[in-house]
Amino acid sequence: MEEDKLSFGAFVRAKREALGKSLRSVAADIDMAPAYLSDVEKGNRWPPVKYLETLAEVLGITKEDELSLFYDLAGEIREGSYPDLTDYIGKTDIARVALRKARDHNISEEKWQQFIDAIIIKEQKGD
Repeated sequence: MEEDKLSFGAFVRAKREALGKSLRSVAADIDMAPAYLSDVEKGNRWPPVKYLETLAEVLGITKEDELSLFYDLAGEIREGSYPDLTDYIGKTDIARVALRKARDHNISEEKWQQFIDAIIIKEQKGD
């Protein structure tokens, strides 16, 4: 990992501090031991998946891009297991097929971005 790259723990700590919340108060809000949350912020432990949604809510992470970053950072420390996507991919056969096809055909980021842009346009049109 690059030294200047944001870690999950650093992201959580920065959000907590920006809100002016103590580590103990956030830990209490999510029903986690303060020592465990401290270890998460230091990068010494992984946050259990069951806490992630509540932690995002407590930290006021509501914007889609910021929430995606939160889950992407959590997924990086979980060796590519992205907690916000695992259930969806596991329950949606066509999503797994699409991802495998994209992998097999080495779909570029540009093609993925075009796909995402098309979805956003449909959302904006109300389709």
